[in-house]
Amino acid sequence: MANASACPCYPNDVRLVHIPNTRVKSKSLGSLRYILTAKLMNIMDVTDLLDAFEKDGFYEWRNFQDTADAMAVRTELLETEQSNGFKQAAIGKQGEAMVNSGQRSDTIHWIAADSAAPYTAQVLEKLSEIITVLNRNFYLGIRDFECHYTHYPPGSFYKRHVDRHRSGSSRVVSFVLYLNADWQLDDGGELVIYEGSSEAAVIRPQLGTLAIFLSEKEHEVLITARDRMSITGWLLTESIL
Repeated sequence: MANASACPCYPNDVRLVHIPNTRVKSKSLGSLRYILTAKLMNIMDVTDLLDAFEKDGFYEWRNFQDTADAMAVRTELLETEQSNGFKQAAIGKQGEAMVNSGQRSDTIHWIAADSAAPYTAQVLEKLSEIITVLNRNFYLGIRDFECHYTHYPPGSFYKRHVDRHRSGSSRVVSFVLYLNADWQLDDGGELVIYEGSSEAAVIRPQLGTLAIFLSEKEHEVLITARDRMSITGWLLTESIL
């Protein structure tokens, strides 16, 4: 994308900001009209999200869901797993995906937005607001999202990888909502986000926390010592038909 001097057509409250490895345009964060569109989320949390995304390209949003609501989503996950079963997660683009238990060993169940369980549907509503906020502030062109329930049994992991496929991908932002009560340090299962060869963040999968980051960032899930539950998904630049 061209640099700022080559883009005189943008309004005065727009500036180009470099999020690591990605050039995006950002509205001035001083203008609350781009934050107040979020009705289901705390304005200060949204401000922190925008500041962190502008600076680092990721954000650890603690208490994104309160304890009761997050536990209700966990119950919906477990009920779905019991009634429908989860399948072994694969790697690669749709049509080219293959199971590789040496790379990742979690199980998943895709969530259909139009038939999501009630508390899960509330999470999806908040994700729709995040899309609006990110688009209005960073011009990411997000049009849709996809997500699934995720279960990492004890001993499972997901080795270092990126969520944007090498041959091109509509995934621009990744997110994980954690559904694990009383997670302890020796339980493992942390999400590690990398910047080059260094660890940029280590996020514990604690109940109600949302990890959200640019899909081009390398990351991994460390080996978990206990059952680790989440909703995992991606914000997309293409609509799902």
